[in-house]
Amino acid sequence: MQNETENENKKAGDLTPVSEIISSCPLFKDVRECETLSGETAITETITPEAEAVIPESESPSGNTPKAEEPAVTESAAPEVRDDIPGTPDYNWKKYGYTRITEETFCGGPHPGDYEKDGVLHCGYCHKPKYVLHTLFCKTKAYPIDCDCKRECRNRIAEERRRRQEREHAELCRCHALPHEYMRHWDFAHDDGGSPRITSYARRYAEHFVEMKRRGEGLFLFGVTGTGKTYAAVQIVNALCDQGYRCLVTSFLDIVNTLLSMNRENRQGYIDDICRHDLIVFDNYGTEPSTYFSDMNVLKIINTCYDRHVPMIVTTSLSPEILNKGTNVTRNAALLQLKKRCYCLTLANIQRRNRQAKERAARFRNLLGIEAEPEAEASAPLF
Repeated sequence: MQNETENENKKAGDLTPVSEIISSCPLFKDVRECETLSGETAITETITPEAEAVIPESESPSGNTPKAEEPAVTESAAPEVRDDIPGTPDYNWKKYGYTRITEETFCGGPHPGDYEKDGVLHCGYCHKPKYVLHTLFCKTKAYPIDCDCKRECRNRIAEERRRRQEREHAELCRCHALPHEYMRHWDFAHDDGGSPRITSYARRYAEHFVEMKRRGEGLFLFGVTGTGKTYAAVQIVNALCDQGYRCLVTSFLDIVNTLLSMNRENRQGYIDDICRHDLIVFDNYGTEPSTYFSDMNVLKIINTCYDRHVPMIVTTSLSPEILNKGTNVTRNAALLQLKKRCYCLTLANIQRRNRQAKERAARFRNLLGIEAEPEAEASAPLF
């Protein structure tokens, strides 16, 4: 009988309070102290949600210990952690008591404002447990879990990283698609307002590109130099690059010159690489030399895009009458294939060209310090 009593006392003595188990757990060795912005070490204590400020000594009689119903707390500011994660400076992290959020915020253990309830550490902002106790083979261990604010912060950071990856992918697509650096600014957000009608058409084409890509339909833009054909085409390309599409802005003249410099066995692979894009812009159609090699390769590229349902946007400064006049059989076949898949639009906005010329002339006069008289300015030739 005495042995059974001793065994029961021994078993009762083996039971360790939950607070001691938590404090002695290896998972908590690195979370007993948190680092403030100034670099000083502040010991984190258990703080109830109601106690957010230190009780002044004047309220405590003769500087004695405060009353039991008003537990003492340690005054400390919300943690401000170094090394911000890129892409999250605009988020209101102060909603959860954090000045800034980094990866260190989630592995720094308890923060000021956290409190203990039922033997488990709770978050002082969302009041959800940060740890869960599991007993296995008479041993109780504490395992960290995500509270609501911690989970939302993680999701927010993951969303910011996803957006940053999309922006980086869009920049890579834009660098691949555009042959010139200045074309990156030719988008709908920075439209110069020179051709509002064609801009609205281009915007609607970009908005319905999924359907256009499924049908393999594009645009055939006619107009003299300076009417905004290439500008509208590049606007569409920039909008599609933001969506992650793989586009290309080129010309048949550049393609033919590249094919001439390549070996015969590599030419077909080069044409296949061109036709794998989601959208191809062929600028200045009709300026390539009218030779057998040029006409055959142009027809081959157009037929490949036609068969693969690759949308094409073609710009030309030649009128439809000039394109149809004096063409050989090969060029005529290529032109017919383009008209089957591309909707023809004629741009006749001469005012855009005149306005750009006047702005260019005014910029040069201001740069050179030339003061032109009103009569001379009115009769000044346009560039």
